Amino acid sequence: MTSSPSSDSSQPVRGDGALAGAVRRAAGASARRPRTMIALWLVLVIGCFVAGGLAGTKELTGAQAGVGESARADARIDAAGLRDAATENVLVRSGDAATTARAAAALQQRLRAVREVESVRGPRDAPALSTAGGRTVLVQATLRGDPDDAADHVAGVQRAVAATQASQHGVRLQQSGPGSIDDAINTMVGDDLHRAELISLPLTLIILVLAFGALVAASVPLLLGVTSVAAAMGALGVVSQVAPIDQTTGSLVVLIGLAVGVDYSLFYIRREREERAAGRGPHAALEAAAATVGRAILVSGLTVIVALSGLLVTGLSVFKASALATMLVVTISVIGSLTVLPAVLALLGDRINKGRVPFLGRRGATPVGARPRGAWAALARLVTRRPLASLVAAACLLGALAVPAFQMNTANGGNSGLPRDLPIAQANAAIERAFPGAPDSAQLVVSGRRLDTPTARTRLEALGRRALRTTGGRGRITIDVARDGRTALVGVPMPDHGAGKSGGVVHALRAEVLPTAARVGPGAQALLTGSAAGETDFTDRLAQRTPWVIAFVLGLAMVLLLAAFRSLPLALAVMGLNLLSIGATYGILVSVFQSTWAEGVLDFTSTGAVVSWLPLFAFVILFGLSMDYTVLVLERVREARRSGLPAREAAAAGVGATAGTITSAAVVMVAVFAVFATLRLLDMKQLGVGLAAAVLLDATLVRGVALPAAIAVLGDRGWKVPRRRARDRTQWDHGRPAVATVEAHHGR
Repeated sequence: MTSSPSSDSSQPVRGDGALAGAVRRAAGASARRPRTMIALWLVLVIGCFVAGGLAGTKELTGAQAGVGESARADARIDAAGLRDAATENVLVRSGDAATTARAAAALQQRLRAVREVESVRGPRDAPALSTAGGRTVLVQATLRGDPDDAADHVAGVQRAVAATQASQHGVRLQQSGPGSIDDAINTMVGDDLHRAELISLPLTLIILVLAFGALVAASVPLLLGVTSVAAAMGALGVVSQVAPIDQTTGSLVVLIGLAVGVDYSLFYIRREREERAAGRGPHAALEAAAATVGRAILVSGLTVIVALSGLLVTGLSVFKASALATMLVVTISVIGSLTVLPAVLALLGDRINKGRVPFLGRRGATPVGARPRGAWAALARLVTRRPLASLVAAACLLGALAVPAFQMNTANGGNSGLPRDLPIAQANAAIERAFPGAPDSAQLVVSGRRLDTPTARTRLEALGRRALRTTGGRGRITIDVARDGRTALVGVPMPDHGAGKSGGVVHALRAEVLPTAARVGPGAQALLTGSAAGETDFTDRLAQRTPWVIAFVLGLAMVLLLAAFRSLPLALAVMGLNLLSIGATYGILVSVFQSTWAEGVLDFTSTGAVVSWLPLFAFVILFGLSMDYTVLVLERVREARRSGLPAREAAAAGVGATAGTITSAAVVMVAVFAVFATLRLLDMKQLGVGLAAAVLLDATLVRGVALPAAIAVLGDRGWKVPRRRARDRTQWDHGRPAVATVEAHHGR
């Protein structure tokens, strides 16, 4: 590689600003002691695993996840010692009533021998547990222990059901309940996550090989992404001590951590190779990459972390762990990109290009300052010639995609969101059809005095019957009264009305039935809880807190953008484009998942709603991730402006110069997110589709059209950037590279 006569390949570039200087110094220190830095990185990863293992893992319980009236009711139940034990339901069916009765009796006998089972009820104990002339009956096994840990105590029941099924010919047994459902979901999520890792890692490596044309260069971003995720996964135990985690937390860490870690490394390596191609020596190229792309990575990472912190504003426990865990993996990725990555590059040197793939040819980097070529560069030049028309066209297209978002229905899918081919989902649906409300119940928590008297019990039964008429369930009403007679729990069968419809029943119970609890006795009051009530309260709380979260994220992001680029019009334009992109993503989610046309393509059954937690969660993630490409482009435009180019030409040059990097990074992100769209859990499927669609929009329409058009519309006055001094300038000269002599400070 030869240097231009006017360049000094051994001299580093001087970055401007304290932020760029700090990042450059960190990279320089890492590059001077690469083996030490790599060893410290491995110590960090191992230390996270050790700390997490010593701390143990706390899982989020139903009581901790609750909000609103249902949470207060659950607390009242716990204080009164009336918490219901977990119950497993087993549907026994055959074509003959006598055969069904024998099978049910055999099952009950086996269940009574299971250590984890406290009691067993069948059709002989309650006639309501028999239907279809005795050909279909329900056997209920009440489990011992904490109902939140029912999945740990259900194995014995499952073995008893399997043994009965094997011994009884012509009979079909189907089991469902909180323990078996949790066990099935945990197994499904674990298997799907493992499969996603097996697919996404090789797929990412293939994309990186195509981007770099060399195995070593492709392996470095993947290794950094994997080790960042490994460190964060190891530290989940520590995070859980502050905020207990649920089954989706690990999936989110892998999803976000792998995409962000690989992207940041890809940005850095591509810029370092471009600096080397421009004639800089190894040390100068590393420092130049640190002062430019390193600064962009830090700004982008901080924006992602700030956006994720918005989830903490909700006050919802279910979001707290997800926010802290994903903030942790992004932080680790940023630290690794700014420290251990320069160390690896310094240690490898030119060996970064080892392992070239023959059929890909030599994929050399375009020197910094060279005239950008390719389709994206040509499009950017075309857009900046007619910036206002291009900006309006892009905004209209994003707005059109966002229109379906106004019809968004949000609801927790519950059991209806489980894959239809999952045995537990089939069992739950069959039990619901035969005995509506048997799998779940609405729980009325009545507070008063002397609720243990016969008169009060009669009135509590009347309250339960009024509630049963509202829920439309079938089965017995249960009544439990605390020893002090001050709290009573009335359980009413609650049919599965489907996603988004149970809320109407919950509101009807609270408006029409709960006020009648005053008839039970003087001063009596009632609260409502149960799965449907908890989901309704969660959805209502989200609706209340969402405006605060959006305001919090937008406010902090605005501060970061102003600090990084010092232009209010530019910051407002970027925020507006991000919001349009997020709106378009919401529209795509509604079009895909609230309709049925994509069911066969993505292998799901539409519930007619988007899961309630997704819009807010997707907002903070998408707002953060959308800044990745925006900040990278803006940094390159900023360099061009400081070198003397006017706004229009700088916008086209910035887009063209980052085209290869952003395209490769976007393909990686879309591929990783698309893999998660194949998972069976509807929540993860919707998240994967939403993130993949958002990245695709950001990397194409926003980055290629809207952003350069907005910069060109703002013009030179809309974003005033001071030029570099002549001795510290990389001149673009309208697309013709001319690398000027830079000030020497190597060894300072």
